[in-house]
Amino acid sequence: MKQLITKKSPIISVVFTLVLVLNYSLPSYFIEVEARGFRRGGTRGGSREINRGGRQGYREFDRGYRQDNRQGNFDDRRENRQGNFDDRQQNRQENIDNRQDFRNDRWDDVNDWRNDRWDYWNDWNDWVNTRYWVGLGVSLLAIPATAIAVSAANQDYYYNEGVYMQPQGNSYVVVSAPIGAVISTLPEGYIPVSVNNSNYYYYGGAFYQASSGGYVVVQAPVGAVVPFIPDGYEKTLIRGTTYYQYGGVRYQPVYDGGNLVYKVV
Repeated sequence: MKQLITKKSPIISVVFTLVLVLNYSLPSYFIEVEARGFRRGGTRGGSREINRGGRQGYREFDRGYRQDNRQGNFDDRRENRQGNFDDRQQNRQENIDNRQDFRNDRWDDVNDWRNDRWDYWNDWNDWVNTRYWVGLGVSLLAIPATAIAVSAANQDYYYNEGVYMQPQGNSYVVVSAPIGAVISTLPEGYIPVSVNNSNYYYYGGAFYQASSGGYVVVQAPVGAVVPFIPDGYEKTLIRGTTYYQYGGVRYQPVYDGGNLVYKVV
């Protein structure tokens, strides 16, 4: 028996040792395995959850940021449109005001010119009324001592202070100014007239233009406006419209700023 016990003692010792090792090792092993599994699962799950939450949060942030940008851009564009509209409206109003000021200034200038012209014409009329005028067709037995000889179209005339006379027998007949006749100086009281940017000088039913030899009698320019027609004109009625004929020139009475004037037609 003792020997049996003695023989079995190493086996018992080995078994006992194994029991002790397993008793202490297996729980630690299972605990470690469980811990590794927990860490693996928990870490991955937690990481995935954290990543998911981060991505979700970033998407929300990015969406909000884009929305804010869109709203800000929309507000900026709307503000710019309103500002551009206000600027255009202000510019249009300024242009309207400027055009109105220009029109007012222009009409002021026109009125001033008309007033100045009528002052000049009234002075001329007053001067003419006090000056002796010889009408067309009047026959004179003698010509003034200051008359000068002129010629036009191979015809001889005498000229004195705006009046042209042509010899007929023993007398002289007052005629209209012959086209082409040249005088050295204009008669006193002439009226400057502008037609289509061309300058003329009007006196006694005749129109003059400056030339190298002085002033030459020219055809009456159509559209010329004069304040008066010398006595001796003829009145005609054509298709219900009254015209005045003087020296081969037809005039139509019209109103300019409330004043009666005569227009070459």
